Amino acid sequence: MSDIKYREEWLNTVAEELDKVAFKPNGYNLPPVQISCSWALGNRAKNKTTLGQCFPTSWSDGKINEIVIVPTVQDSYEIADTLAHELAHAVDDCVSGHGKGFKKICLAVGLNGTTKMRQAKAGEKLGELIKAIIKKVGEYPHDKVNISEKKKQTTRNLKVECSECGFSWRASNSMIMRMENHTCNGCGGDTLEVS
Repeated sequence: MSDIKYREEWLNTVAEELDKVAFKPNGYNLPPVQISCSWALGNRAKNKTTLGQCFPTSWSDGKINEIVIVPTVQDSYEIADTLAHELAHAVDDCVSGHGKGFKKICLAVGLNGTTKMRQAKAGEKLGELIKAIIKKVGEYPHDKVNISEKKKQTTRNLKVECSECGFSWRASNSMIMRMENHTCNGCGGDTLEVS
């Protein structure tokens, strides 16, 4: 068992091990990747299904695939399984999305899934390899971030629109109530409506 203390070190070590036991033996070499624990692009608190994301080399100034693993999960197996999925995207440089090219890589390395492979997970053989990797490198050194405690935004800005010219903007209800001048900034009219 190893003494890995940092998440990124663990993620990179697991990626190296996955390359040795799942990718190379099946004809795929992992390209250089940058792996970190961070929020996925466009991820919302309600979307708890996105556990990782791979970005193509064209998005990186360093011309390297960037992979993020979300901080809301701490289970070592689930993280390694997600990492295998994202590494398959890196091999493809995200060209195929979850389509045919990606599916071919997934099936070769032991990831199973539906036709589109969005939820591609380790099959039995790859699952056993992942368990062996975790036994070798240790548990994921991370405590999950609980986003269910995040307070929901209660203040919403209202749309203020001129019924003459259509010019509009948004403001809070308290700001609208404090307005002394109800003149449109677009046309100078005084027929503002709040919705």
